[in-house]
Amino acid sequence: MKGTRSLGHILTAALALAPLASAWPGWLPDVDTLVVRQDDGSSTADATPTSSAAPKPTESSTDDQATSSADSDEPKTTNLNTAKVTSDPTNTKGGDGSTATGNSTTKATHSTFNPQDGAGGVAMITPATTDGTTLYRIGDPTPITWVWNYTSLQGTPTAIDVLVSCSTATETWTLTQNMTFEPTATFTWDTLNYSNSEDAIASPLLVAQYTLVIYDADSSPDATAEAGYLAPYDGFQFGLYTARPYQDLGEWKCATCSGALGAAERQALGLVISMSIITVLSFTWYVTGFAGLL
Repeated sequence: MKGTRSLGHILTAALALAPLASAWPGWLPDVDTLVVRQDDGSSTADATPTSSAAPKPTESSTDDQATSSADSDEPKTTNLNTAKVTSDPTNTKGGDGSTATGNSTTKATHSTFNPQDGAGGVAMITPATTDGTTLYRIGDPTPITWVWNYTSLQGTPTAIDVLVSCSTATETWTLTQNMTFEPTATFTWDTLNYSNSEDAIASPLLVAQYTLVIYDADSSPDATAEAGYLAPYDGFQFGLYTARPYQDLGEWKCATCSGALGAAERQALGLVISMSIITVLSFTWYVTGFAGLL
């Protein structure tokens, strides 16, 4: 009975308050602001999700990378190449020469000198230029020795090439290449050794006149002279001859010699005598007349 009375009291109170709710004044806050109601029909799709940003991985420094790579199983590669291109300011002759440091190369500097200074040359010492034409015997056990020095050089040659040329055979023989440069040069040529070599079969030495040619290894025998640098030299000529077995002078006979006059010589002598006689008679007749001839 008590439960029924309590329910009846609650319903009576609700009915009594209903007119108050409908007559809620507009100047008071809305009921919804005072009483929060649960909206069962709301969808979770309208809610804006809040995602926590994952921390970005920080880039490791070079030292950290080196440490991590050292700890990994992969092999470690280290670049130790610290070479830089450099040039030698003291090198005054370039041509095909180059200087290198490490793994890099740079071409040597080719200096230019005053054109009024002229080109460098060669001065023979042995034999002297005042000795006249020098003759050498092919196959002589004593080698041929030449000595010379250089004049008016400002750019040092890298090396020296030496050859001999023969205009009669229109051929050249290279004696040496890349000979070390020295202010006073000495070169020895063994013609006996050359005569016994296989090269002598294809290019034998002839009995003729030869020219010694000396030039810079970075140049050529016919290169144009350049101020301060060695110009090709071809100012020394010499002769080569072959030896013959010894023969006594009493047994020697000249194949082209004869004690008697030849036919041409006799005709020439007769012509000279005849013209002399005619000249004398003509002059006498002209001076003294015909009577003077009698």
